[in-house]
Amino acid sequence: MSYGKVLRLGRVLDLESGRSIIFPVDHGGYMGPIKGIERPWSTLKMAIESGVDSLLIHKGFFKSYCNELSKCTKRVGLILRVSVAFAYLSEPDYETLISLPEEALILGADAVAFTLHVGGKHYNKAVRLFSKVVDKCDSWGIPVVGECLPSRELGSNLEAVKTTVRVGAELGADIIKTIYVEPFEEVVDVCPVPIVIAGGEKKDYKSVLEMVEKAVKAGAAGVCIGRNVFQHENPDRMLKAIATIVKEGKSVEDALRILKGE
Repeated sequence: MSYGKVLRLGRVLDLESGRSIIFPVDHGGYMGPIKGIERPWSTLKMAIESGVDSLLIHKGFFKSYCNELSKCTKRVGLILRVSVAFAYLSEPDYETLISLPEEALILGADAVAFTLHVGGKHYNKAVRLFSKVVDKCDSWGIPVVGECLPSRELGSNLEAVKTTVRVGAELGADIIKTIYVEPFEEVVDVCPVPIVIAGGEKKDYKSVLEMVEKAVKAGAAGVCIGRNVFQHENPDRMLKAIATIVKEGKSVEDALRILKGE
């Protein structure tokens, strides 16, 4: 690993603690202006002020908010989303490439994120594209966050997720984002790179915090949760509640007290 890659990775993942809170606000490229991100900069500013380690965004936000980001007193890591698929089309198991690794450097990104659906009818095409992104990023010293998800054909059970994270790691991802399944210890055991868990669709806030606690105790490096934060009635408190579990090792009960403003 190059020194430049180590520096950039350290802006996304705390290399000392091995923990990270990634805040994705890339949903608009899939679904449009959904609830909670109608005014993007307001959401991004809230996340930065609440102490996230990095933001996962599309290149349009890099361009639209470069001045605002440059004026932030807190340095936050920036991850460029380089793949996308329209959520309402019939090919959810394949994403197309929308940005090049060189563009990440021009925009000032510290890492790129690519979604790989493991299995499915488009897998061979998807994995070739993913491998090209990894190779190009390695040549430029750019970390790759592989959002590695099991396809519908593979299923969403424990063995499917274990296969998915191992494929992503062996293809060269530096951080894996995937779904939470139990026992998550088995997922962590087969993956030689840090794993962050996705939040997925909106859930009850207590169940989200319980999922985060169990994942971290099982060895997850952290979270990459969007909708279950920015669609909460108090998104800043929800982020801080998650952070107290991920960064401080506190319990769900401690997190709930933060969430309630106690």
